[in-house]
Amino acid sequence: MAKKLNTANFFDFQIWGINSNMENYRLCWFLNQYLGWDLKRVNDIEYNNKKSKTFSTFNNYRYVNEIDFYTLELIQNKKFGNTLIPELKNIDFLFLLNGEDEYFDMEEFTALLEKIPGVQSAIQLNIDTLKSKQNLLLRHFNELY
Repeated sequence: MAKKLNTANFFDFQIWGINSNMENYRLCWFLNQYLGWDLKRVNDIEYNNKKSKTFSTFNNYRYVNEIDFYTLELIQNKKFGNTLIPELKNIDFLFLLNGEDEYFDMEEFTALLEKIPGVQSAIQLNIDTLKSKQNLLLRHFNELY
């Protein structure tokens, strides 16, 4: 009998979709300037799409706030026609908040993201409705190597 892996514990974060026509490093710079963060580039997310038989890398930026116990990540969702989360093909970037989220009013935070220059829209997403959410687990596996 096949055993099923319970991955519900891995998806304990808030997620937003961001549309922007800027390059990822410029968007990261604007987020750092306007919100006082220190997002830095970390290991790219490497993804092997078995359907299209393509190998893609997606840029990943992270800021860890050790005082308030939360981590922020900006992940590129589209690169050269490939998408990390295929059902979000119209979303350019994914923004993840992991950890203590009581400091963030989610609606106010979404409105704040939309005020950043270069951000065309920001929408909070429900991680449970994403079919390809397991692709987001790749960011943790890439850190090990």
